[in-house]
Amino acid sequence: MYSVVIPTHNRPDLVLRAIRSALAQTCPPRQVLVIDDASTPPLLLPPDLAGAPVRLIRHETALGGAAARNTGLREAPTPIVAFLDDDDEWLPPKMEIQLAWLRDHPQASLVTCGHLRCEAGREYEEIFTQAFVERYCEHDNFFGSFSYLVVRTTPGLFLDPALPALQDWDFALRVTRGSAFGVIERPLVKYHAHDLPRITTGPGNHLRALRRCYLKHRFHFSADARRWVLGRIIFERARRAKSPRIRFARVCVAISLAARCRVPPMMKARAIARRLASLGFSPHAVIAIRSTLISAGQTLRKRLTLQPAVVVSPQDLR
Repeated sequence: MYSVVIPTHNRPDLVLRAIRSALAQTCPPRQVLVIDDASTPPLLLPPDLAGAPVRLIRHETALGGAAARNTGLREAPTPIVAFLDDDDEWLPPKMEIQLAWLRDHPQASLVTCGHLRCEAGREYEEIFTQAFVERYCEHDNFFGSFSYLVVRTTPGLFLDPALPALQDWDFALRVTRGSAFGVIERPLVKYHAHDLPRITTGPGNHLRALRRCYLKHRFHFSADARRWVLGRIIFERARRAKSPRIRFARVCVAISLAARCRVPPMMKARAIARRLASLGFSPHAVIAIRSTLISAGQTLRKRLTLQPAVVVSPQDLR
């Protein structure tokens, strides 16, 4: 059995869609905890949900998404908890598939999945493989948002309320440290992209969250992941720079750090192109830089493939 935690604030129509998708699972939940984070007016459940295993808990003052999810974790009556954002929805077999995976892997602490991205009337799949997430989860949040995560709870397992964003990444990194986790390589969630307010879109939130995540996890990150996250931080600082000269200098430093990272060329090119576009660089410049990075990465890979292997012994390092 499992519980569902859905935090919400001023989204009455969207949260009802999320609740109904949780109740429509082929493996129904024991309880759906809806945490109303001081919505105005207060959230009311419609008559058709009377008798459903839905518990509405209200915060009288807005405490934020982390505090709302922490309330859900404290009140959940089951050792397995699934999270669902109020603007997303689950596909019917999601929990059945993820619970089966957890039963087959009793030592695992978390399982995530792929999703369908719904944007401008179109849907397309975004799926990361198990191997990819295991290799690059320290570089960026490839676990996915809370709507994808199912966890085994432990005493003292809570979200960091000081994080203004990236709470899902920080939470997943802490849950999986020293523990196995799984990735269901198929879309089980509908992620709805929209222009409504999100916590991550607040001014400076992403930069503050990146800094805090880096400081919390840097001693566990690989050297490559540290360079990648530092590059992301410097890109965010470039976004906030008022001087074009300082902005350009920071972009150059960030690209230099990213170029030194051993990540797939396409991942590197897409990340840099996306961030350059967010800084106002023209599409033509972004495409040119992206093409150059991909070409350079392919050339380097060919050279490494053609070169003979070099074996270094402990004696060689003395």
